[in-house]
Formats: sequence, structure tokens, C-alpha cells
Amino acid sequence: MEGQDRGCFLNGAWVPAEGDPVASHDPAKGDALVWSGRGASPAQVEAAVRSAQDAFEEWADRTPEDRAKCFDGLEGLLEIHAGRLADAMSAEMGKPLREARAEAGSLAAKVRVSALAQGRLPDLALPNAPGESRWRPLGAMAVIGPYNYPVHLLHTHVAPALLAGNTVVVKPSEVTPLTGQIYAEIMSELPLPAGVFNMLQGEGAVGAALAGHPGFRGLAFTGSWATGRKILEANLDQPHKLVALEMGGRNVAVVLNDADLHQAVHEIVLGSCLTTGQRCTATSRVVVQAGIAPRLIAALVQALEQVRPGDPLKEETLMGPLASSSAQSRYLEALGRLATTSAEPLLAPSTLPGGAFVTPSMHQCIRPDDGWRAYIEHEFFGPDIALEVVADSEEALERVRWSPYGLSMSVFTAEESVFEWFVSRAPSGIFNWNRSTNNASGLLPFGGVGRSGNFRPAGSTGALYCAHSIAVLRKAHGVFDADPRFGPLVRAACEE
Repeated sequence: MEGQDRGCFLNGAWVPAEGDPVASHDPAKGDALVWSGRGASPAQVEAAVRSAQDAFEEWADRTPEDRAKCFDGLEGLLEIHAGRLADAMSAEMGKPLREARAEAGSLAAKVRVSALAQGRLPDLALPNAPGESRWRPLGAMAVIGPYNYPVHLLHTHVAPALLAGNTVVVKPSEVTPLTGQIYAEIMSELPLPAGVFNMLQGEGAVGAALAGHPGFRGLAFTGSWATGRKILEANLDQPHKLVALEMGGRNVAVVLNDADLHQAVHEIVLGSCLTTGQRCTATSRVVVQAGIAPRLIAALVQALEQVRPGDPLKEETLMGPLASSSAQSRYLEALGRLATTSAEPLLAPSTLPGGAFVTPSMHQCIRPDDGWRAYIEHEFFGPDIALEVVADSEEALERVRWSPYGLSMSVFTAEESVFEWFVSRAPSGIFNWNRSTNNASGLLPFGGVGRSGNFRPAGSTGALYCAHSIAVLRKAHGVFDADPRFGPLVRAACEE
């Protein structure tokens, strides 16, 4: 497929983009061209920010019910465009079509969840408070999305932001510009006032311009720790801006001796191979207790050997390619550089011709030294597992804590008390008992700690980074509760 460039969506209209060229390619078909066009120019970035700023007050003054009514037609639009969205995702980043269809179909539900969350913002006033607490929107917000969930992880920020009364400027990933364009086409058909939703295409320079722009009052970013760190640096002197970061993961599955072997192997294989390991919640580390380790390792190797990447359009395909040929090159280079001196390959990666295909791999720790730490601190974003054997739960927790990431983790054990022991001690935002690190729920908080996030989870709590709390105190007109010291002075002054 090859899509036509619509340009930028600015202030309620499509306008030709004036910046640098942008193109996407099919990683399952030897980088065949999918979409080509241009990104936004610096002047168009400024125009988008002004558009969002100018539209903010009128949009924020509407009731939550009026804002929500603007999304009433979304489900019907999705019925029309969901196939195009899914096809674009598969073509641009190699996601299996069944996964892409599920993602495309999730947008309407996200609006319902966000509206529910908006109505459940907590009343922060304590008993007998002399006033009330309220939530008010931030203002114009930037939303910068990734390529692995190119629609869902834009919309998961856009929906709560708009429902809370903010306006947005959205930049899709440069890897998936056609997908981002179709999403903007859907949003453009909703009865949103001009300027409430804006979309700019572009490479990293456009994202950097948006991320550091002082005209925004909020920023929601999903992507890597390296980019998130740059965003934090760019906003050090902008205290007026709320920055919500959802970044990477090096997610660990802890398997204890009493784990169910079939369950653990199934959930680990699923967690490491869905979307070819290109999920922030993908299982990329296994910490296994010594008693069950030989059986777990043998079963994982045998199962992973059977997982072969293939055509993402075929229903039987277990996983597609990596998102691009450059992603494949970076992945293999990093594996070759980091998984060497301190790791033994239990299953070596291989490539397949015709696209950015890689097979699953697994490496076992032979020396828990600085080389191993460097390996487990690197987010590979592919189907590789780092495996460590430990003596007991205490050593397992110690190894879990080695990671600077903390998004999602799993514990496989028969004992709920042991699982709760990890919940109370391990650095993570999502805990899974006897289930994959993947497949989190939008009905719960979604976010991590450390290099995985800055304590502003999305999911059910997304409304919290789209608004801020204020206190409102009142006194009836004309009431004069005189201060015993200043009151007489003021009364005398006013009566003269």
C-alpha cells in the first residue's frame, strides 16, 4: 500500500506541510515504500501551538458532557476507518494484522474509560475544610507518540486530555506517519472546534521543538528513556509545564520453585514474542530459582525455537519483523556488543531474508559483573531474554532491583503471600501474579518508575496528568470579619 500525504492538520484544516521529507517503509517487504511526504516547518510548529492556545478557553469553558458529546460519532467512524488503520500499522511497522485490528478497535473504548475517569477525579478537600477542591485543565498540550502502538499510545493521551478541557498538538512517530495521518483524519471528522486537535508530521527535530516549546502547559510522551531524558532536560526551566513520561522497560519474570511450569513458560514466551518484543511491557528478563531452572530453561529453549517470524498479514504468523531495517541493525549490533563476555547464548538470534526478521534469543548469566549489568540495563526492544539463576526469593529481589527500569514484572509462585512480598518491595508500576508482563489493563493505572516513567501513569489515572488541583475559598459579599489588630485601622481608614 502507498498512502497520499495530507500534510498537517492545523486549526481545523489540512494544509500542505513545508518541512523536511518524511517517509515510511514496510519492514516485512524489504523496506518497500509505504508513505512519503513532508514534516512540519518551524513556522508550522509555531502555528500549531498558537492554534491550540487560541482554542483552549472556549473548549475548557464547555461542560464535560458537552465535550464528551463531540466523540459520539467515533465508533461509527472507526467502523469505516478501522481496516485502513490496521493495514497501515501492519505495513509501516510490521505488526501482525490481528494485533493491529485489535489496536484500531480500542479507540472508542478509550474515550469511554477516559470519560469515566474524568468523572471520578478525587475531591481533595478534607473534612471541615473552609472551601472546596477543584480540578482544572492545564491548557495547550503536546502529545508525542511511539511506533510500536502508533494509534493507541497517541489516543491514550489525546482522549483524556481533550475530555478534561485541554487542547492538543499531536506528533505521530516518524516510523508510522500514514497511521498517524489516518488517526488525524478520523479526529478531523468529529465535531471538535478548530484548534482543539492539531497534528504535525516530522522527524525528531519536530518532536524536539514541540517537547521544549514554552507555549505548552502539558506534555505527554511515550518512547525511550534516552528521548525522555532529553525532554526532561529541555523542560528544566519550564516549571509551568506538567511533563508525563511513559518510557521503556526491561521487564522481569521471577519464577520460583513452586511455579507451574506450563503456565510460566507460556506466559514468558507470550510476553517476549508479542509484537516481536517491541512492547514497553515485553518480558525481557527471567530470574529463576535453581530448583526449577533446568526444566524451565529446557522448555523455554524448545518453545522459542519454534517461534518463527513471518508475514504479518497471515493469521498463523506468530510475530512479524522488527519495525525497520535500521531497528534490526541496532538490535543485532547491541546484542553482539553487550551479550558477550558475561552471558552464555542459550538460543542465538538469526535473521530471515526478505525483511527485518529476527528470531527469538536467550542468554544466561555466567558472571553477574558489570558486563552483565550493562546487558540488562539496555532496552533492546526485540525478542531477547536475559536469564539469571538464583538461590531464593531474597536473591531474586536483589537481581530485580539491579534494573534501572520499573514498568511491569511477573512473579510465578503458588503462594500469594510471596507475590505480595515482591509487590511491597520491588521497583515496578505493574505487578502480575502468574501472568505475563504484557497485556496490561486500561482500567488500571499504567506506568512505571525509574527509567520507565516519572510517577504519572496513564490508563485509569490518565486524567491526573491532564489537570491540576486548585483550592477555592469564599466569603459572602460585604462580610467584614475584622482582624483584632488590623480591623480597627481599616475601619477608621474607610470611614474617613
